[in-house]
Amino acid sequence: MHFDEFRRPAHPRSERRLGWCAGAMLLAVASSSPAQNAAPEVLTTAAGVRALSVQEAREQRPVRLRGVVTFFNEPLFSRFIQDDTSGIYLQYSTNTPTPQLLAGQLVEVEGTSSPGEYAPIIIPSRITVLGESPLPNPKPVIYERLAGGREDSQLVEIAGIVRSVQFLDASGFYLVEIATGGGRLSVYVPGLGGRSAEELLDSTVRARGVCSTQFNHQRQLFAIRLMVPRAEDLVVVEAAPTDPYAVPTRPINSLLQFTPQESFGHRVKVAGTVIYFDPGRLLFLQDGEQGIAVHTELREPLELGDRVEAIGFVAQGEYTPVMQDAIYRKLTSGRPLEPTGITHDEALRGKHDSCLINLAAKVLDRSVHGAERYLILQEDGFIFHAYLRPREGEWAFDDLQNGSKVLVKGVCLIDPGEWQAGEEWRARSFRILLRSQADVSLLEAPSWWTLGKVLWILAVVGTMTLAALGWAAVLHRQVAERTRQLEAQILERQRAERQHLLEQERTRVAQDLHDELGATLTEVGMLSSLARTASIPSAKRDQYLGQLIHVSRALVTTLDEIVWAVNPKYDSVASLASYYSLFAQRFLRLAGIACRLKVPHTVPEQHLDSRARHGLFLAFREALNNAVRHSGASEVRIAMEVGTNELKLCIADNGRGFANAAELPGQDGLNSMRQRLEKLGGQCRISSQPQQGTTIEFNLPLGVVAP
Repeated sequence: MHFDEFRRPAHPRSERRLGWCAGAMLLAVASSSPAQNAAPEVLTTAAGVRALSVQEAREQRPVRLRGVVTFFNEPLFSRFIQDDTSGIYLQYSTNTPTPQLLAGQLVEVEGTSSPGEYAPIIIPSRITVLGESPLPNPKPVIYERLAGGREDSQLVEIAGIVRSVQFLDASGFYLVEIATGGGRLSVYVPGLGGRSAEELLDSTVRARGVCSTQFNHQRQLFAIRLMVPRAEDLVVVEAAPTDPYAVPTRPINSLLQFTPQESFGHRVKVAGTVIYFDPGRLLFLQDGEQGIAVHTELREPLELGDRVEAIGFVAQGEYTPVMQDAIYRKLTSGRPLEPTGITHDEALRGKHDSCLINLAAKVLDRSVHGAERYLILQEDGFIFHAYLRPREGEWAFDDLQNGSKVLVKGVCLIDPGEWQAGEEWRARSFRILLRSQADVSLLEAPSWWTLGKVLWILAVVGTMTLAALGWAAVLHRQVAERTRQLEAQILERQRAERQHLLEQERTRVAQDLHDELGATLTEVGMLSSLARTASIPSAKRDQYLGQLIHVSRALVTTLDEIVWAVNPKYDSVASLASYYSLFAQRFLRLAGIACRLKVPHTVPEQHLDSRARHGLFLAFREALNNAVRHSGASEVRIAMEVGTNELKLCIADNGRGFANAAELPGQDGLNSMRQRLEKLGGQCRISSQPQQGTTIEFNLPLGVVAP
């Protein structure tokens, strides 16, 4: 149908506005080139959009067209409209949500062009539903035309035979697989027209829908779908038999033979004995000297030896026919078939393809490929493989050794390679599909005492004997010489270590004297100079003298701390406990804060080197200093615990506490305490809550020399 009749005539005011715009454009043209000022042409047909190149479509050219919705379903990401020129896809836009449309609605679409991922598409900015309209007449096509991609987004019609049917919960559509002239097509249908999925199988149908392409990131088509808008657009041309098993049974060896009186494409029925079964995946049947692979999704249990009827669609296999999309039913139970014993040459003739065989061979190696376990085998110089898909958690062929002679039993599958007529033809290779580990039986274990191994052992023993004799001749001299060298090296290393430790201790003491006393002595000198100045008032001089006395006392205290830290007779935990207690009581008493001590009555005399004592003391002093300066506490509790391998020191105050350490005065001191303990190999834990005080815990390992 033509949609030009729906276009509205221009309003007179719009005509005057257009005339004014035309005059303005003429003036602009007189002063600039047309190429710079020409407005992009509005595309009014789907064919016009689809004719754009990728670069042109990327320019977001304006689009305004009218068309009929041919298919719309958000879960299937399918939004198609078609005008009297072509069909086209509407891209979803987050800025302009697409309304829920129905097939047969007449809509006006305004938007811009886009190159899409396969063919040019429209990104709508506004969609207006104008009413309803009949769907365009679908174009009859064949599979090859669809596979070429030319019918992308077009409403088409195609016939085929239904191969499978399944319901898709996510979209509420049925996925109907049909086989048509050139291949297999996925058809999405909103309903089956009152039929069941089983009734539709093997029916000849005609489907009318939109051709939807699937493509990769290189804009290359790799699959096609047919999106059927209504259930009535899937028409059954020839219904399948009511009872699928009522068709005559065909001998397996008659499949795909020359039968001009029969049509190809519908399901056929075969019967045979089960020789392999993988539920929901693969079934092998054998009838006499002919076997066939049956691909099925059924999981009805079967046992090896069961007599089974199978109905499916015959297709070409690698060498012999296979059945696809098959169903089956068990007829009777029976004993498993006995395999036919053959050689590799008989396997390569192709007459045992898809049949149960056994073959004696030598194990060359074992391998794993995905979920399958492989045996690399050799028979009379020819290499082939047998493979097994073991149950989950099962490891196959663990006990087999390379060189073993085994008898393998399974389904023979050949790789035909290049075919040529005549009895001289042989397949390129073959493989054996195993049913279980029991299909591989050991005939002969590999001999351990091979000539090669004996010669190798003799060579190794001879080499070792010669080496031992040669080594014995020089061993005594080397041992004596090496002993003298080691003694000298040990003495030199001990001397160097003592010297290094002494230099480290000297450096540390010098650093402590510089850091702890340098600034204080400088302050003493400055206060002394100020106090001797004759011009300053006596009150100010008294103030400087008071400060000088206070600084001098602090200097004495600091010197006492350094002397205590470097004196080796105090290198014990007991000395640390005594000194820390006295220091805390004196320091807190001067600040007017109560001190509560909890120290064990007896402290073990465990060694603690001066560097660890001094580093811990600096952190301890910083904790007390923070409590005095920042906490506003009236009481500080100090607890010490000495374990076998660890010293714990806890300082807790009843001050104001804090919630965020980053905003707390003295934050640098907190970081300094953590760094000192980490450097000593210990830990510093700080916990606090507003108005609930602060607790600082030091954990220092004992028996470790501080770095």
